[in-house]
Order: sequence, then structure tokens, then C-alpha cells
Amino acid sequence: MKKKIKNNLSVMILCGGRGERLKPITNNLPKPLIKIKKREILSHIIDHIKSYNLKNIFVASGYKHNLLKNFFSKNHKDCNIKIINSGVNSDIIRRVQSVIKYSKDNLLICYGDTLADINIDNLYKFHIKNKYPVTMCSYEMISNFGILQIDKKNNVKKYKEKPSLNVWFNIGYIILNRSIYKNIFKFKKFEYFLSSLVKKSKVKSYKHKGLHITINTVKELEDAKDLVDKFEKKIQK
Repeated sequence: MKKKIKNNLSVMILCGGRGERLKPITNNLPKPLIKIKKREILSHIIDHIKSYNLKNIFVASGYKHNLLKNFFSKNHKDCNIKIINSGVNSDIIRRVQSVIKYSKDNLLICYGDTLADINIDNLYKFHIKNKYPVTMCSYEMISNFGILQIDKKNNVKKYKEKPSLNVWFNIGYIILNRSIYKNIFKFKKFEYFLSSLVKKSKVKSYKHKGLHITINTVKELEDAKDLVDKFEKKIQK
């Protein structure tokens, strides 16, 4: 069983996008409800969240809102889940704004199309210890190609097959302190809000080195089927 230390932390799952790159699957279904081996992406995410005793969950919907609403009328009834229709074409900032009106806690934001076996206890301890208003989870980019180092005479000096690039990207697990909620309403895009905080040295990175699965395309959906069993085993430990 996981250690459960969560206090004053709610969770927000972003589920409002159209999932354009997964058409035609998403013509009639919001991306978070697409199934990977008989279970919805969203169910995998919520099971992970519940394993840390986090049950106060906000779902920011938009596209196919009624299908998500119907889904929660039948599933995950052991959680306190509030579904908020934040608009179909809204930026993430609009979705966050629609949720923080109801949140009295610090907020963990997750993407509704991403599975990551992040140890949320360790993440939250890291966040509290560092005393930054924002902690953003990052993951190291790995090249899909063999990388060459070439000199001025076109001689290959080094070759590495699919190396780590020492470039870290945002995987969508972001903790916001309630103290900065009011600042969110000053921005029209979430990236502007985060960039502003970065410039003020108010964002800390938590480097995740475990499993990370993002489902944006049909290929990524097929790849996820090979990894989801590993994900489920990790979150059950």
C-alpha cells in the first residue's frame, strides 16, 4: 500500500479538448473516455489518484460534456467528483479559472490523456519542502533517432542510438498553491501565466523518471496498449 499523506490537495483533470489527432475515434467520444485494454484513459488516471487517497476531484470538461457527465453517473462514485463544463474551445487557463472558484485547497492539475506513474506523495513532499508556489513535473526527452556529432569536414566524431537529450518537457502534472489563484485571472493563456511565474523564479521542476504515456495519436494509442499493464502494476504497489 502507498503511504497516504495528502492534506489540502485537490485534483483537476483536463478533459475538455476535441482530440483532433485521434479522429475518427474522437468524432463521437471525448479522448479521456477512449479505452486502453477495456478501461478508459480517465479510469486509469483516477485509479492512480485514488491510490494516494485523493478523492476530491474536479473534471474540466468541454467537448462531449454530456458523455463525461453520464460516465461519472455510473463510475467512480466513491470519489467526490465535480464536473465543470469549461467550454469546447477554451484555453487551459479558462479551464483552471472555472475550477479554482470551487477549490479551497492547493491544486494538482493533470492532463486527461496522460498516464504517468508519478509518486504523488513524493511530489507533494517536494512541493511543500521547496516552498515554491508552483511545481511542474518534467520528463526527459529521448531521441527516436541515432544522433551524430559531425565536425566541419563532415567527419562523424560521435554516434549515439536514441540517446537522452538532456531536454525536459512538461508532462502536465502541475501543483498550484492556492495563494496564487487570484493571479490566474490576469492572463488569457496558461502558458503566459506559467512563463510569468518562471521569470519571477516561482516554479520548481520535479523530474519524473518512471513511466510516461501520452495518447495524442492513433500510434500512441496502440503503443499505450503495450505499456498500460506495466502502469497498472506500478500504481498498485
